[in-house]
Order: sequence, then C-alpha cells, then structure tokens
Amino acid sequence: MSVPRVYTLGSAPLVYLMSHELASLSFQPKVPEIVLLLQDQKKLNRFLENESKLVIRSRGGGADYSCQYMASCSPPKFASGDLAKLDNLVVGEKKPRASIQALKKYSRSLHSDTNVLLLNPAMGLLDLLRKNIWNERGFVPNLFIGVTNTSGFCRPKEFTAELPNFQNTLQICSVPRTHEGYTYEGDVQGAAMAMESNNLLKLFAAVNQEQSGSGLGIVCRPYGDVLLYRLEQLIVQSCVNPIMALYGAQAHDLMTSESLVKMTRALITEFVHVLKSTDKFINNIPYSQGALDAERLLAAVARYCKSYNSKAFNELNVHDVNQLNGFFALKARRRNIRCPLNDAIMACSKAKLELARNARLDFRYL
Repeated sequence: MSVPRVYTLGSAPLVYLMSHELASLSFQPKVPEIVLLLQDQKKLNRFLENESKLVIRSRGGGADYSCQYMASCSPPKFASGDLAKLDNLVVGEKKPRASIQALKKYSRSLHSDTNVLLLNPAMGLLDLLRKNIWNERGFVPNLFIGVTNTSGFCRPKEFTAELPNFQNTLQICSVPRTHEGYTYEGDVQGAAMAMESNNLLKLFAAVNQEQSGSGLGIVCRPYGDVLLYRLEQLIVQSCVNPIMALYGAQAHDLMTSESLVKMTRALITEFVHVLKSTDKFINNIPYSQGALDAERLLAAVARYCKSYNSKAFNELNVHDVNQLNGFFALKARRRNIRCPLNDAIMACSKAKLELARNARLDFRYL
C-alpha cells in the first residue's frame, strides 16, 4: 500500500513522540515516510551525526526506542528546482512566535488541501496564523488541533524525548474555517467523516489499532468538545499563574482565604463573560454552561493550586502571564469589554515576577 508522507516541524517533545508513533506502524517501509524538518543546517548536521535517529525513553525505565528518519532543514524541492507540496504537516512549538516563524518558512509548500496538525497550540495562535500567513497566501489549509497533557514530557538531550510511564490521550479535532452557522450536530458528523476519509487521521487511527507499545491513545473528537477542554485549561491557568506569582506557597490552600476565593471567583466570571461575548457560538455547544460554570472552575483552580510545586513556581515568568491573561485582555480590548480585575492582577503579577527576576540577577542578592 502507498503510505502517505508526513512532515514534522518543531522541537517540542510531543513532536518526537508523534514521529515515533507514526514510524512504528507495521506498514511503514524500513525508512519510514516521516520527514523531520529541522531548524537549520547546523541542527541537521548534528542530527546526521546522531545517525539520523530520534530516541524515545520512558521515565519509568525500560528499553529506549529509536528509529532512523529522513530529515531536511529547507522546503523540499524537485530535481527541477520547483517546490514540492507538503500534504501532511505536524507542528509542535512551545511559543506562538516560534510556530509562526517555522510555518512561514514552509508556507509556499502548503496548499489548500494540506493537512496541518498543530500540537498543543497556544490560544490565539490560529488568529495569528490567519493574519500573518493564510491571508497572505489567500487560503487556509485543513487545520487540526491535537491536545494532550505534556506535564511529564521533557527533552534531556537534543534528539531524545523522555515520557511518563503511562499512556496519554491525544484529542484531535478539525478546526472549522468559520464559526458562522456553527452547529454541534454538524461538528459531530464532520469529525466522523474526517476520521474515515482524511489520510492523516487514518494514520492516527492505525496507531490506535496496532497499539504496539504506544505512548498515546489518539481520539478524534468534535471541535466543540476540544474547545471546551482548552477553555477550561486556559481559565484555570490564567487564575493560577497570577495567584502563585503574588502569593506563592501561601496560596496552596486557596479555599482558606475568603478574600482570595472572592477575587478568584470574580476573575473567572470576567473570563467567562469575555469568552461568551466574543465567541457567541460557544452557547451552541452542549454542556458549555456546565463546563464554564464559575463554581466548577473555582474548584478546579483550588485543586491546581494544591498540586503546584516549587519547580513550577520557579519556572513561572512574565511570558506565561502575557500569553494567558493577555489573551483575555486582547479579546476584551477588541470588543470594548471591561476586564478591570484581569488587567489589575496581570499588572501586579508581572511586576512581582520582574522584581523577583531582577533580584536573582542582582549580585547584591547572590
């Protein structure tokens, strides 16, 4: 059988795992139809020196898995010099700017039927891609989002991904080209049809069917379901990060402070109001009222605060606050929606993080 070629782009550990999952399928040739698109010639040279291998390692011990891959650092071309088209592209970068820069490099190799899977994209990235890439090209490819919890993922070496010793679930959904006229029923039907007809999704379905030591359980879900999951995570993180920046370990038991509970509830209410005012189609998604219920989200924030460890606190930075709370601030500003509490807590937490960073770098505090 003809195996569709998949290109992977980005340095997130999840990209390495996706490459491994697809390369491990029984019908792949000896050199799998996976091409790693690396950052530059220097990285490509290091990859070749590493025998063109990616290594997947389980944190709980056990055998390492490795495989040789094709790789490049530039858009593929035919012998004539003409650009070859990419039919399937998997992208995984941690920061929106890195994703945009990476995709711009290959934008002329994409076409309207290219399948582009974005792994754990930041909220707002799709709008940035439309503004900076798709509008310029005059089309939008087949966009998919893949979402999973990567808290146990790390990259101890450049071409090695270390994973938790349990199976994660990767939720994949097709992104509608417009939210106008959105219906959940049409969303469900579209997800089922895509799983049967789309070449990239059929490869992921094969990963589930073979289950050959897979580190991922891949499910194709309606866009609305995945969106609600992402919005919940966004709201929770947009509460937890400023709270931890301002109060640190004192906020581990958030519910013991009546004032902090009141403030968090008000912040959640602001977030939900912004979302429902700017993306009215959300109300058409079943269970959206329950998913965005303020008390339910408050309980989720409290649970997250209890599990927040010192490592996560030390890694917290201004960029995290800008990316998450800034998402709500920007949406509110575009529609002239007041969001005073988010603006205030965002400014205070950024100031606290900047002061802490400067103190760590100041020789007088060393």
